[in-house]
Amino acid sequence: MNCPIMGTSQLKKKLEKILSRYGVKEPEEIERKIERGELPEHPAYEDFLSALALKNYLEGKSVDKKANQV
Repeated sequence: MNCPIMGTSQLKKKLEKILSRYGVKEPEEIERKIERGELPEHPAYEDFLSALALKNYLEGKSVDKKANQV
C-alpha cells in the first residue's frame, strides 16, 4: 500500500496540519466538536473526513510494515 503522490512524512504533516487547525490530537475530536456546535460543519466536516482517511491510511501502512518484519 503506497501512496504514489506523497510520501509517508508528507502525509503525516498534512494530518498534523489539519489537527492543529482545530486544536485536537485525533480526527474524532473534530467530529465531536462539530456535534457540540463548537465548529461549523463546513469546512470542519470535510477536514474531519480527510484527517480520518489519512490516519487510517498511515495506521494501515504501519501495520503492513510490522507484518513484513515478521
